[in-house]
Amino acid sequence: MIRDAWRMNPVLAGLAGKQGGVFSRAQALACGYTPQGIRDRMRAGRWVRVRYGQYAEAPDLSGLAPWDQELARHRLSVYAVMNAMRPGSVAVSHQSALVLHGVPLWAIDLSEVHLNRLDVRRHSGPVAGVRFHRGNLTSEDLTEVGGLPVTNVPRALVETACTSSFEATVVIADATMHARLVDDQDLRRLLRLTEFWPGSATARAALRFADARSESVGESRLRVLMHNQGLPAPQLQVVYRDTDGIIGRVDSVFTEFDTIVEFDGLVKYIGAPETVLVQEKHREDRLRALGFEVVRVTWSDLNRPERTAADIRAAFTRARRTA
Repeated sequence: MIRDAWRMNPVLAGLAGKQGGVFSRAQALACGYTPQGIRDRMRAGRWVRVRYGQYAEAPDLSGLAPWDQELARHRLSVYAVMNAMRPGSVAVSHQSALVLHGVPLWAIDLSEVHLNRLDVRRHSGPVAGVRFHRGNLTSEDLTEVGGLPVTNVPRALVETACTSSFEATVVIADATMHARLVDDQDLRRLLRLTEFWPGSATARAALRFADARSESVGESRLRVLMHNQGLPAPQLQVVYRDTDGIIGRVDSVFTEFDTIVEFDGLVKYIGAPETVLVQEKHREDRLRALGFEVVRVTWSDLNRPERTAADIRAAFTRARRTA
């Protein structure tokens, strides 16, 4: 009975469902809730205030990693901001658009919701947790996600690239290219448009470096690490075989140094049965039997670039000695 008493009014639930789970105070009152009822649900932890005058049912983020929790909270913030905007006045842009598109992000600032003014005569800049931009958008640049006007993936990628680091941009660009969400024609058009934007030089360098064969955030960051540490460019996603058949596909290989470097996110091993771990060791043994050195890089290794690069170079040396 108590649980049913807290259940959201079906009319308000329908409204929230169309708004990314967010609803306004005015909408709650119009659906029959009283100011005291709103306060009671807040105190009981059933509802949360996303921003002033905008609420949502308390989300269960317990099963998500910290970064995914941040993405989920940012998504709620985007809907809360848009729910308070005049329809047709703005479009979600930059990293906020990428969050709605479901693009993997890393080391991207999500402290503000990014919006592009559709009326470019209005001011730009930060206002109460929202950063307004004044970019000239065409119909080619806009789409809709979850009922909201949003810059499309190519536009959002270039917008974010001009305000982010080389590494963070490579992560995004690799992911969007791997998922075939952007093409060369889109990028060429947008890079011409943003040629004189602040940060466009970094954006162009990162987009040139991006590679659709990178399959995860970790693999993208590993490529950047190797590049920054002066290592040669490896071949990516190469399949190896032996007399027993296909061994598997490796993340990256330096063929001239007989060295394979793989990113090991460890997540796939958590709770894994012993047979999976044995199979992985057997796969690595088969690669070594072909004459390769195998270097595994973890998340913590990515934060120690000099040492990780030294480990890879040491593998080059070992491979030469046994050649």
